[in-house]
Amino acid sequence: MRSIPMKVITAASILMIVATFLFTAAAPATNVYASDPYMDKTIPTSGMTNKDIEYMNQHEIAWMISQNSVFNAALQLEAPFQKLIDLMVKRHGPAPTLDITLGTYDTSFIAAQKVQLEAAKIIGAQSGFDAQGHVKNREWALQTVTNGRESLRNARLQLLVAIRKLHRDYAAWHNLLINHIK
Repeated sequence: MRSIPMKVITAASILMIVATFLFTAAAPATNVYASDPYMDKTIPTSGMTNKDIEYMNQHEIAWMISQNSVFNAALQLEAPFQKLIDLMVKRHGPAPTLDITLGTYDTSFIAAQKVQLEAAKIIGAQSGFDAQGHVKNREWALQTVTNGRESLRNARLQLLVAIRKLHRDYAAWHNLLINHIK
């Protein structure tokens, strides 16, 4: 009965822990905003003051900046994963499943990044706000914060799904490898 060398398990485990840490270290910065009642699309806006809308706008700008760091960390995930694939190919032969997994992650990441860029365009245009961030046109300002929030949420969700799928697919491949070697 062959057993897996401890170095293989250790290298793979360390890489996945580092990748998970990179994502989770930046992710909590956006959790607070996702549950903020000020930002909910269904909240009635008739009782809101312009100051409330300005606060929401500043809140979204901060959220977008922190979420950009999450995307930067997720972008860095590809290189170590490719090194892991190279290592596994070297030790165990071809791993087309891992190549497909990485390609799927790249495609999903690009889609999430497009949504993030759309959020940046919406928030960056500042429709309804003047140069100092004060409400100039109430209806447009509300539309800006509503659409910006929706885009930021969608971008974060798409990125999270992509990273989770990458992790699940790698874990499934790794389990098959371990069961095949036993």
